[in-house]
Order: sequence, then structure tokens, then C-alpha cells
Amino acid sequence: MSCIYPQKNVTRRSIVLSLLIIPFNAYFLMNNHVYLSGLPTTISLFYNVIMVLVMITILNRGLKYVLPGHQLKRGELLTVYVMLSIASAMTGHDMLQTVVPVLTHGFWYATPENEWQQLFWSYLPSWLVVSNTQELQVYYQGDSTLYTHHRMGMWLMPTLWWILFFTVLVWVMICLSLWVRKQWIYQERLSYPVIHLPAEMTTPGGPLFYSKLLWLGSAISASIALINGIHYLVPAIPEIPNRQHEIGLLFTQKPWNAIGWTPIYFLPFAVGLAFFMPLDLSFSVWFFYWLWKGIRITGSAIGFQSLPRFPYVGEQTTGAYLTIIAFAIWNLRRNIVPGFRPTSKTGTSAARKLDYYLPWELWGGIAGIAILVFWMRRGGMSIGISLIYLGFYFLIALSITRLRAEVGPPTHEMYETTPHNLLVTLLGTRRIGTSNLTMMGLLWGFNRGYRAHPMPHTLEAFKLADIGQMDRKRLIGAMVIATAVGSLSAYWAFIEMSYRDGGLNYPGWGGFDQLQNWLYAATPTDWVAVSFIGLGSIITTVLRFLRFRFIWWTLHPIGFALTGSTWTIGWLWFSIFLSWLAKRILLNRGGISAYRRAAPFFMGLLLGDYLVGGSWIIVRLIFRIETYVFWR
Repeated sequence: MSCIYPQKNVTRRSIVLSLLIIPFNAYFLMNNHVYLSGLPTTISLFYNVIMVLVMITILNRGLKYVLPGHQLKRGELLTVYVMLSIASAMTGHDMLQTVVPVLTHGFWYATPENEWQQLFWSYLPSWLVVSNTQELQVYYQGDSTLYTHHRMGMWLMPTLWWILFFTVLVWVMICLSLWVRKQWIYQERLSYPVIHLPAEMTTPGGPLFYSKLLWLGSAISASIALINGIHYLVPAIPEIPNRQHEIGLLFTQKPWNAIGWTPIYFLPFAVGLAFFMPLDLSFSVWFFYWLWKGIRITGSAIGFQSLPRFPYVGEQTTGAYLTIIAFAIWNLRRNIVPGFRPTSKTGTSAARKLDYYLPWELWGGIAGIAILVFWMRRGGMSIGISLIYLGFYFLIALSITRLRAEVGPPTHEMYETTPHNLLVTLLGTRRIGTSNLTMMGLLWGFNRGYRAHPMPHTLEAFKLADIGQMDRKRLIGAMVIATAVGSLSAYWAFIEMSYRDGGLNYPGWGGFDQLQNWLYAATPTDWVAVSFIGLGSIITTVLRFLRFRFIWWTLHPIGFALTGSTWTIGWLWFSIFLSWLAKRILLNRGGISAYRRAAPFFMGLLLGDYLVGGSWIIVRLIFRIETYVFWR
């Protein structure tokens, strides 16, 4: 089935409109991030993008009466959504918001006590960092401006080199998404829950907005956000206590205190998003969340003092993620093996000469990886370590993309599943060497959580291309442009903000702290951690076998991997449970028709929370006051 349609819905005006919005979007995200307020890009479906899409949809309906025939088509609206999503991902919480500080952090925060100058200054590539002490003092103290000829020139070179890196990085992701899309979109028919709302919002005629259930759900979630927002400003007004309970505080004695932070929060947007997760997957998420709690309590009761990091959650989930993507790649094995094509149309098939060929997206990906290796080698990383690092990175990227396409959780976090952690665990810092470790420290910022990872958005874009009958080639170009302009806007917004308000307001950056630890205490291979990576892989394999062997087995290995991070899932597990319960009751009582009839209500829960909750964040940025945060 082709994704290239005669309708040119990825139009010039939709791309230009997106490019006009991207700098303002980056400014919003960067300024919002500094105060850790309502972080949009830690949610799978970015609420800032949905807010923009709603505003454009409203204005587009107005064009029907002002300029008939000039309204944006569905494909154009989806183009704006895709470009803003990718640009937001680049500016996101675990992307450039934690990468831009690398340009200056290693020099400003160096002290005689931490010995950074002696440890790694000589290994930092001058073309990727800014080390002018006098300028750094102005940059970190604020009350100044970026807009002088000298300063613009000083920041230009490292910024362009980083933008090249990230643009090529996303280009490789696009190529990988093209490679897997036939299997994951057409053959396995994964559900892509995250894009249900934008797909419905842009349906011609807007039937979603005529649903009474949509407005009922929106009214409920918007009322909670509105009342709690007013309460935050005027405490005398009662609030709706939707996130006031933390049952972990009830357990103060061993071994029960090992349960840790365990909130019970009702977050309407999370209930709405989780409703579109497959039922067995939403069940697996909240089940495994509590299973991990039980494992921690059991470990405390038995007393594994010799294993202070027990149960090695990061290592087990790393093994789980790598195994999940290994099985997914195995299913793609026909696409991995080079194909054959005849060079002659005459003679019998046995007599024809055959040549190897590879799809163009794989050649494009190989070329992109070659550029990335060149960039990393020029920065001081060996070719071998570069290839291993990138190999781990893109395997993780594929696993997140698979997770989003199959499960669509409200958020995903993989804080310890990173290329640098895997390399240090498997090889030890002694074998890796100072130069390689320094480059790994520079690359730490976009390898520390993956909540705003751009690759899932590239595959979801191709799914939306089918829905909106969009020209796939034009969409690829639009995504590359969005990546480059989004990255440039992110650097501009952060640097401009630092000169204005002072870089000291930034909450911190840990790449060089991690590098310092690596260099101070050289380590060999951590065989205990490797064993737990293997254990996670075995558990995932068993869970997968049980799913294929027994039709009644509902536990999914993705749930085991996803719930290893307790911060984001801790906020959301109860909302996912409520959504699972509601969906189960609907399916049991009314079947698939009841589920479809109820879907607008849950979209309304999501939409109302996004619009009103997100508006409080805008109020905060405009008036510089603290406001209610519907999601942190």
C-alpha cells in the first residue's frame, strides 16, 4: 500500500506556518523548563502542540466564512502537528533543554575541589564548547543581551555543529522509521494510541467536536484544572483534591518502607490517554508497577545488603528493552537481508544475473551514521566506541518507538537505559579511556530519560500520512526542516534566556558530574549488573513465550520494562488503573460498540485538561507568577 498520494497535502503554506510557530514554541518550552513547571515534553502527547492545533482548527473554521475555499486541508493540519511535535521533541526536557548547557557548564562550574580542569578540559573539543571566561560571567549572571556581533559570532560555530549532529541523528531515525513502517503499520497493524486525538481533531467536518460526550469529558477535566488553578492563587477557595494522597508515607518500618514513593493521583489527561491503550497493556502497566514494589519489599525483608542496588531495576529494564526490540527486529528479518533483482529480462529465471540491492532508506541511514561517526571521531571518540554507542542508541530509539506504537503510554522514561551506562557496565571505564568518556559526558544530555525522544514522532508521522493521504516524500522533507529549525530555535531560546535572566537560574546539568565520577573511580566490567541485564532479558523472553503460547495470558513484557522507572509511572499508575477499569467494564457490558461510543468522553478528559491546565502555564510565563501545574 503506497503512502504517496496525488493530493499535495504537505503544502508550502503548511510548512511556512509551522516554521513561523516553531521559534515561539521553543521560547515557551525553554522558559517553562527552567522553572520545572508543567513540563509538556515529558508526556507522550505534547499538550503545547495540541493547544496550537486547537487554535489553528478554530481559526481554520473561521476562514470558511471569511475566505471560502482557502481553509487548511486535513493533511496540512497534520503537517503542522507533525512539524511542531518534532520541533518540540528537539527542544524537549530530555533533549536540547539538557544539551545546550553542555556548551558552557564544564568551564563555569570547574573548581579546584572538583579538579575538572585537570581531569578533562584538554579533551573538550573547542568547536563544541564556549570557554571565554569573561563572556561566561555575563552569560550566567544575566541582565545582558545575546544580540551583539561578538557574542553572536562566539556562539555560532558550536551551535551549528550541534545542529548538524541532531539533524543527521533525526535523519537516521526517519530512515529507520521508513524501514519498519511496513511491518509495524501494515502487517502487525499496531494501534498507535498517542495519535488518536490529533487524527480525530483533523477529520473533515469535525464530527468529534459535535459529540456531547466530548464536551462532558472536557467540562469535567477543565473544571478540575480551573478550580485548582484558582485555589493555587487564592487558597481560601476550596480545591478538588485529585493528587493529595501518598500511601508510601504510611509505611515507616522495615521492610514495608521499601515501598517508597507511591502516590494515588487522579490526572484526567492520563485517564484519557490510557483509554486508548490496548486493555492487556494498560493492565500490565499497573500490575508490574506493584510487582516492582513487591520485589523491593521482599529484597528489604530478606536483606540483600551485599547488593545495595537490588533489585537492579535499571539493569533489568535495560535487558527487557533490548530483548523487546531484538524480537521486533527478528520479525523484520526479511527487510534486513538484502534483496535481489534481475539485471536482465531475457532468458530463464535461473540464467538471469542477480544483483544485491538495499532500499534507499537503508542507504540513507548508513550515510547518516557515517556522518555521525565522523562528527564523534572529530570530537575525540574512537570509531569503534562511536559505532557501539550509536548502535545502542538506535536500538533504544527503536524500542521506544515500538513501545509508543504498540502501547501508547501517557509517558515513557528510561533513565538508566542509556548507551553510556551500557558501555560502562559492559566494558568498564578503564577500557573506554578518558577521551571517549569525555565525549560520552558531552552526549549525556539527550541520553538521560528519553521522555521527549523524537523517533516515535517520525513513525507516527508516517501513520498520520496514511490517515491524511499525505505525500510521504514531502513529509520527510518537512520533518528534516522542523528538526533543523527546531534545534536552532532551541539554542537561540536557551542562550537568549540565559543572557537575559542569568544561566544560574537553570536547575542544573549532570553530564560532567557523571564524567567526574567515571574518571575519579576507574571501574572494570560490572558482572553483577551484567547478570541482572541478562535476568531482565530472560524474564522478557518468558513473558513473550507465555503470550504466544497461552491465549489467556494477559501480562505483556512491555509493562515489565516500562514500570522500572517509578517517577513518571508513579504519577500515572492510578490514572492508568482507572482507565483500564472503565474500559474493561465497557467492553464486558457493551462490547466494541460501547468502547467506540465512549471514546469521545475520554478524548474530552484529555483535551480539557490540556487546554485549561496548559493555559495556567502560559499565565505563569506572561505574568511571572507561580500558578497551578496540572502535570509536573
